[in-house]
Amino acid sequence: MSFELMNRVQIDEITGGRDLAIARWLDAFDSFHRLSDEAAGLSIGGALSLTAPSGDRYNDTGLTRAFLAKTDHEAYDRETHSTIKTSARDHFAAKMTAAVDRRCWRHLLETLGFDQLLDRQAREEFYSGLEGVPPTFTTENCAATFGHIWENRRDIYLRGIANTFAALDRRFRSHEGFKIGSRLIIERALSDSGRWWSDYNRRDTLRDVERVFRELDGLGPCPESMSITEQVISGRDYTPFVIHGDYFRVRVFGNGNLHLWFERKDLLKEVNKLLAEYYGEVIGDGYNSTEAPDAPEFHLTPAKDFGAFMSSDEVAWRVMECAMIGKGLTVLEPSAGTGVLAKAAHKAGALVDCIEIQPGLAHELRVLHGFEDVRQADFLTLPPSPSYDRIIMNPPFDRGRDCDHVRHAFEFLKPGGILVAVMSARAEFREDKRHRALHDIVARCRPACGWRKWHDLPAGSFAHAGTNINTVILAIRKPD
Repeated sequence: MSFELMNRVQIDEITGGRDLAIARWLDAFDSFHRLSDEAAGLSIGGALSLTAPSGDRYNDTGLTRAFLAKTDHEAYDRETHSTIKTSARDHFAAKMTAAVDRRCWRHLLETLGFDQLLDRQAREEFYSGLEGVPPTFTTENCAATFGHIWENRRDIYLRGIANTFAALDRRFRSHEGFKIGSRLIIERALSDSGRWWSDYNRRDTLRDVERVFRELDGLGPCPESMSITEQVISGRDYTPFVIHGDYFRVRVFGNGNLHLWFERKDLLKEVNKLLAEYYGEVIGDGYNSTEAPDAPEFHLTPAKDFGAFMSSDEVAWRVMECAMIGKGLTVLEPSAGTGVLAKAAHKAGALVDCIEIQPGLAHELRVLHGFEDVRQADFLTLPPSPSYDRIIMNPPFDRGRDCDHVRHAFEFLKPGGILVAVMSARAEFREDKRHRALHDIVARCRPACGWRKWHDLPAGSFAHAGTNINTVILAIRKPD
């Protein structure tokens, strides 16, 4: 049966049951209050209260209170700043409809198996959309919602894998954190006794990792009782102990930390391929090949397509915040591109210079955007001089070129000046000579924004430019 037909059959069946359930609950409401009124009229001692006692646990739910209510419901409307009155029956109907719709959405998600397709983040987004007043459970709404999920299932699946491993360890935001035999340290995942999870996000993420490996292995979901998360809290009376699973080897320590190794290198390789597909060519363009020199010297050729992934206004705002740019400061944007960062700095009152390798973009910076000092040149070929208060940059990422550009830009910065760079997430964690040379510079500097030098940008910050690469902001202040 095709997805479209299965979807229609399931929706029509559940929608019919939904409508019938709501109708019968309203009949029950009408019958209850009719009988309640009749009983009250027959009571010799006056009105007979048939509502549940105030201490009854079932009376704690809004739905039960709405069912038992006899008077109109009043609610404050924040938009009109007025009180809206609703009849007791209409109020109960709204509460009941929302409860039934919520249950129908959850049931259809699980029936279609889409709960296994979605990662923890996507599931949370779906369920949070059901809070309050959920979308009406109709054939049209369901077909649109689940049809969208089905049509985008590949992207959702890949995003789920990326989110899963990134949530487990920040190093995996860079994709290149995946190394055969690498160990994960999951800190404070368990209580001191090791009998329960102190962080349920860690538990759910670990379950997602297991789900990914089982899917790649051609298996279905694992029952909760047999999952790796249950084995971790299986009630051992001593620590540390080691769990040997089909896909993981987990060492559990008394302080609640977990050390996890991947046992199936073939599946780990498949995960890498999927991540390269998701993150795009910016990361997966052969950086680990022999063509990429493992040395601190700069690349002598420009990046492919000049590494032109322009910043969004949201990224520019974050850069401005970290750089603390004010009126009269001298600012340089090397590899300026379309000048997104330069324009934001100019708007803040700074004196901005630009360097851009592409003649057309350099011309536009001068003529269309009005920047007076624009040099059309390969930034890495220019001799440095420490003459700028601020340097803001979004350099090319591929093959570690962002490290080359940041290290060179640092030489243009005055003592005490601030450098803020948008970089690939791998820049923080890679350990080849090129990245170690950058890390040596970072180690000598103080944070320029808050107490950290590295700041994660939201996932998808460069989706507008056609890449899902995870990015960070490096914000450092040069020693005086």
